[in-house]
Amino acid sequence: AAESAPTERLLDGTVEAVHQSTVSAQTAGRVTEILFDVNDRVEAGQVLMKLDDALLRAALQQSEANYASAVSALKLAESDIERIAPLAKEGFVSQQELDKTRQALKDAQARVAQTRAQVEKDRTNLGYAVIRSPVSGVVVSRAVDAGQTVAASFNTPELFKIARDLKEMQIDAYFAEADIGHIRVDMPVTFRVDAFTGQRF
Repeated sequence: AAESAPTERLLDGTVEAVHQSTVSAQTAGRVTEILFDVNDRVEAGQVLMKLDDALLRAALQQSEANYASAVSALKLAESDIERIAPLAKEGFVSQQELDKTRQALKDAQARVAQTRAQVEKDRTNLGYAVIRSPVSGVVVSRAVDAGQTVAASFNTPELFKIARDLKEMQIDAYFAEADIGHIRVDMPVTFRVDAFTGQRF
């Protein structure tokens, strides 16, 4: 015998865009400016909000100073090896002294590479203080206000949700297990939303 169709069910659910992008922060800081709000249209790459970058700028300045110091030390080490190598050939400088000078040069080269990498890291972190939209679309939720502190961690905080196309929507609803067997592709469904009371879609 064919299964009888279930009677109409009233379920709670949410209507949301099929394609959504979550925007989060990759660095911590206090929110200084929010440029877009819910229902605003944004383009990919547009600035959504800014974080206080004073500490990040200070870190970058410190790493740039360390890099400049390392470059200066490298030039001195290069000068030392150029002066000592010919003397060692003539026997005026011991092999041990020459080896020490060569090691100092290698250490200086490594220090330059290390401090250059730190500069790039701090420059990248400074860029993260400006939160940009990854996609074009409409802001459907905003979870922060100016003055709040964003703490970046392994569970990155959700700052914005952006729907790429509001013409493609879906309903997330919970069904009883007993009803799943009655659901078929293309089955007609009606729903209501709080914003349009009295209307059925």
